[in-house]
Amino acid sequence: MTAPPPPRQRNPLLIPGIIFGVVALLLVGGVIVYAFAGGDDKPQDQGLTGGTNPIVAPSYSATEEDPTPTPTSTGAIGGVPGPSGSAGAQPSASATPCILGVFLEEQHTEQVTVVNTGTFPFTGSGAYQRYNESGRVTFSYGDGMHLRGSNGSTQFEYIFEGFISYAFKFDGRTVTYSSPRPDGTETFIRNGHVDYKGKLEARVPPPMQVNCGPVAMSLTNQISNIQLKRTSKAP
Repeated sequence: MTAPPPPRQRNPLLIPGIIFGVVALLLVGGVIVYAFAGGDDKPQDQGLTGGTNPIVAPSYSATEEDPTPTPTSTGAIGGVPGPSGSAGAQPSASATPCILGVFLEEQHTEQVTVVNTGTFPFTGSGAYQRYNESGRVTFSYGDGMHLRGSNGSTQFEYIFEGFISYAFKFDGRTVTYSSPRPDGTETFIRNGHVDYKGKLEARVPPPMQVNCGPVAMSLTNQISNIQLKRTSKAP
């Protein structure tokens, strides 16, 4: 009688092979997840590649208004303060509007809202504001105006580079802005890490109360206080 054939042996590499394949798949999946999560945590130029700006500056809006200044008896940009240079003085038809010229921001304080974090005072200096008779003003940031703020141990830095120009109207007490034309970049840094970098946005400041004289000017509203020094009478 012929003996039955021996039982068929299972390939000892079959199960480990399956396990290896699953492990490999998990590893590949882990790499994909890591890549999507940005595991290297390197600062990215997110704003120039579709990122979202984590800043909401309540002093600005993205509205467009009539850029044409309103003509008055004292010129295209409105009335002017009296000889005292006080924002509360009556306009004088014979004087040149004190807002015309070049001013350096010696102190800029503004309440800035960081999304999902809170609203904090940011301070800085160094921008130039150039108001000319055509009814346009240019805010020049040069190589970078830095506004700095903090939330406990968290340090913020908001950097503006380039310039933005506006049409403006001045009634002797208040200056209003419209028709923004930006050309530059803005960068937001949190504890030394670049959270966002993008093109300078076309924000429009709300009306500012003006107090100006021969050598200085202040611009204030409910959330901003800017102290400026005149550097030239000609824009």
